[in-house]
Amino acid sequence: MADRGDSSRPVALGSTAMVAAAHPLATLTGVEVLKQGGTAADAAVAVNAVLGVTQPHCCGVGGDIFCLYYEAASRRVHFLNGAGRSGTRATLGELRRRGLSRVPTLGPGAVSAPGCVAGWAMLLERFGTRPLAALLAPAVHYADAGFPTTRLLSHAIEDLLPAAADPEWRRIFAPGGRAPRLAERLRQPDLAETLRLLAAEGPESFYQGRIAHAIASRLESDGFLLPEDLATHTADWGEPLRTSYRGYTVYETGLPTQGIAALLALNLLEGLDLGRIALHSAEHLHALIEMVKLAYADRDRWVADPAGARLPVDGLLSKAYAVRRRGGFDLRKAQAYAAGDPAGDTTGFVVMDGRGDLVSVIQSLFHSFGSGVVPPGTGVVLHNRGSSFGTDPAHPNCLGPRKRPFHTLIAAVVTQDDRPVMGFATMGANGQAMFHVQVLTNVLDYGLDIQEAIERPRFLLGPLTPDEPADTVRIESRVPGRAVAALERRGHRIRQERAFYQKMGHAHGVVVRDGALMGGADPRGDGAALGY
Repeated sequence: MADRGDSSRPVALGSTAMVAAAHPLATLTGVEVLKQGGTAADAAVAVNAVLGVTQPHCCGVGGDIFCLYYEAASRRVHFLNGAGRSGTRATLGELRRRGLSRVPTLGPGAVSAPGCVAGWAMLLERFGTRPLAALLAPAVHYADAGFPTTRLLSHAIEDLLPAAADPEWRRIFAPGGRAPRLAERLRQPDLAETLRLLAAEGPESFYQGRIAHAIASRLESDGFLLPEDLATHTADWGEPLRTSYRGYTVYETGLPTQGIAALLALNLLEGLDLGRIALHSAEHLHALIEMVKLAYADRDRWVADPAGARLPVDGLLSKAYAVRRRGGFDLRKAQAYAAGDPAGDTTGFVVMDGRGDLVSVIQSLFHSFGSGVVPPGTGVVLHNRGSSFGTDPAHPNCLGPRKRPFHTLIAAVVTQDDRPVMGFATMGANGQAMFHVQVLTNVLDYGLDIQEAIERPRFLLGPLTPDEPADTVRIESRVPGRAVAALERRGHRIRQERAFYQKMGHAHGVVVRDGALMGGADPRGDGAALGY
């Protein structure tokens, strides 16, 4: 087991229940729901609703949601797929007719059906015990009365402001033409009214009622969604993807998410005696980077909506395939990578209740403030997940009507002997799967507590700007200089970033160890973990 490093916060401890989420008001809300007898599902909806108010750049009812729910009574992990589908008008022909070569990132054309509200309803129907109105009440309060703006939110508004064309977005988030300053109160009365309507009328109001009408009207002229696309939206329960890893079972969200990439990387790493390699040495980071390269190459080739394509999931996750893919690994040299042939902003949080149920949730608008579109009178920021579609007709993730796009969103649950060991989720767009691999191996291979596992320096593979090479590797500055130099000698293209670089994700996790609950929250963000 590794010695304790340079964690800036102590690990949160509890014996009954735990919440780890990306804003303190959301964490407090979840704890209150649990103390009043609510389930992990009840607390998750209440937490998510508050996050949608306090982190409107990251998440909210205008986005999508995925959950892994460990049910103590059955000792099973369930997968909730709350991804929305593209609109009926989302075709390559329509894209060309509009003079576009790709799906836009901002504006109505980037919007697919928001799946969050339907996901909440399905989660509560199966595992909830409290009415939606009670769970939304804290979020209504913070939307109506306001809350102190965090530095991250203020910066997110400043960053989007020059490109923000939507007048409703500017009215709500930049009144007077500027972002709220740190600690300045941000009120969202239209969003409060939308949440009240959801509390009174349920999800039907969002997909068929007044809110649906407002969304469809805003997207009518230049979006792809039609009213019937909202009216027919459904979430789904399914089976998560999983693999074995050193005596544990690791579950990840299924397709069309990139959860398979985290499992592919773990399968590759299982062939190495990782725990005997010094943490954050050049050897350790080289191994993780190279295995992540292989996993992401397969992700980019294969991940899409399984309803529209036959995808070789079993072959990709087989141990034999991992052995074959690992054959090209060179201890001394960075490799180029390609897919094998097997034959933005987000919020992630974890809740464990007194019954032993655990839920790991990832919910997002995709890019910061998603599409930047707010239907008038709703306060709802619509996501831009539709921009994840490609335009290659031969690729399974090609733009088409009524399809779920490729999702960077993932959540994880780890069990041993069918009992929960860990729940984990992090924002971080393209980097989420590699952040999962880094934090999970910190816990499972090196024995770190969840707070230190989250705080340890991370790397991010891939470009953040169009002019950067595809093999750019960002590494936080806390990695020793000798390790960075050794990686560069191996051929890695390294770019050092500040100590707690925001784009390395805002991770949250709960670990069950020796009968105690341990919670961790990422200092790269605003979150907190609390247990009792």
